[in-house]
Amino acid sequence: MGAARRIQKRLGRRGSILAGIGTMELVYGLQVVIDPRYGVVRGVGVLTHLRPMPWWGVLWMLCGAAALVLAFEPKPKWDRWGFAAAWVPMEIWSLANLVAWLSGDFHQAWTSAVTWGVWAYIVTAINRWPEYYVRGNEYGA
Repeated sequence: MGAARRIQKRLGRRGSILAGIGTMELVYGLQVVIDPRYGVVRGVGVLTHLRPMPWWGVLWMLCGAAALVLAFEPKPKWDRWGFAAAWVPMEIWSLANLVAWLSGDFHQAWTSAVTWGVWAYIVTAINRWPEYYVRGNEYGA
């Protein structure tokens, strides 16, 4: 059995998606820390009054790392904490952009509010999927 097949079998369908989302959040958080884009900073301006952008980037990376680690959890019910960690920064970003749009601070922020809100919904929807076998089991699909 190849390494990729073993990893896929270990992750299952929920874990493989969670690993992808965790990786995305790690990379996005790194971008926020290193070189935040102008539109991102304007969209989450309400958050920069609380903490600087690098702090929010580190939050993205920590949540992404938690999601990535918990994607490999063999008990599917335990990976819910990974989905919760993945959901947190997406929902914060969505709400911050919604505030920026509604307050008139950044008129284009509605697109980011919708985008991150839909991502947050996708994460919660996948979290409700059942896993059809215990990950790591030889008899899994």
